[in-house]
Amino acid sequence: MFTRTQFESACKGYAAKHQHKHWTWSNAYLSRTSLLHRSSRTLDDGDDDRDPATASPALHDLLTLQQYVVYSPTFRVPTFYFTIHDSTGTPLPLGDIVHSSLFKFQPDGETTTFALTLSAAPFPLLSQGEHPILGTPCWYLHPCESDAAVSELLSEISQVGRSEEMKLVGWMEMWFMTVGTVLDV
Repeated sequence: MFTRTQFESACKGYAAKHQHKHWTWSNAYLSRTSLLHRSSRTLDDGDDDRDPATASPALHDLLTLQQYVVYSPTFRVPTFYFTIHDSTGTPLPLGDIVHSSLFKFQPDGETTTFALTLSAAPFPLLSQGEHPILGTPCWYLHPCESDAAVSELLSEISQVGRSEEMKLVGWMEMWFMTVGTVLDV
């Protein structure tokens, strides 16, 4: 768990160490913008078991993904927020988001207009809410189990001899790795 000051130090250290990932610190959060593809197949005969070599090529629509890592004062951990828009600037509905290349797998669970809850999960994996600093609508990964997941991973790594800043950056790296099991961050 972080204080707000530790969060800022961890984010700045992470952005400096991983410049190739294009995260930037902006007053109170990390942010970056990237482009994704939304793919769909053109079905000539409706047969989903076709040979990929003879299937029609995928149709692509360029998507703009704005990503934010924001401090959650409630859970005292980073929270991943994002918006995703098509080439006309229209926000994608949740059903399209989970089928975009942002997700590493097709989540199995209940999808509503405002949330995605995995089967047998007590809380939504993904919800829609207001960005806590910008005040704009965003999607976010629920942060309540972040500390437990990252702490479990870090318990397997020796922290001896590491400076406080290195420990904080290491925590952020593990957090990104954890988020990266679901999303392509």
